[in-house]
Amino acid sequence: MNWELAKRAVISLPKVMFYKIRYGTRLSISLIHAIGKHSDFFIGKQGKMQVGRELVARDSFHARVENGELVIGDKCFFNYNCAVTCMERIEIGEGCQIGNNVVIVDHNHTGDFNGYTTSTVIIGKQVWIGANCVILPGSKIGDGAVIGAGSVVTGEVLAGVTYYNKREKVMVEKK
Repeated sequence: MNWELAKRAVISLPKVMFYKIRYGTRLSISLIHAIGKHSDFFIGKQGKMQVGRELVARDSFHARVENGELVIGDKCFFNYNCAVTCMERIEIGEGCQIGNNVVIVDHNHTGDFNGYTTSTVIIGKQVWIGANCVILPGSKIGDGAVIGAGSVVTGEVLAGVTYYNKREKVMVEKK
């Protein structure tokens, strides 16, 4: 473990202890993590969260598990202002690097906004996700893939692939 992680882990210890006490068996987490200011975990009564060793989450990292299970592997890094919201299952493999302002969700609102549809999200090992990406329900990203900044991922991205969205059209529909 490097010195910077050790220093941030000491600062994060009270926060990790608070979450361990608050959520009990619904949260599996070791004590050594570097979790930034204004970051938070929420685990609903039907939810579970498992966090591997040495998580580094910069300021404003938000992990919310309403139902289902969120699994974050060892040595993952989340840059500033990331949000992971889980209602079914989200798996993030070990060694993933997540850029600023990334959103990962496994659910969508239904058309009437009274319910949700859900689909598991699986992110492999050693995946790099660039800034301002959105990972949508049902996405599967293979080991070692690179997701270019600003991309919206839905569906499957194969292992070792560099994936990016190129947006050329703007659609405006009049009502």
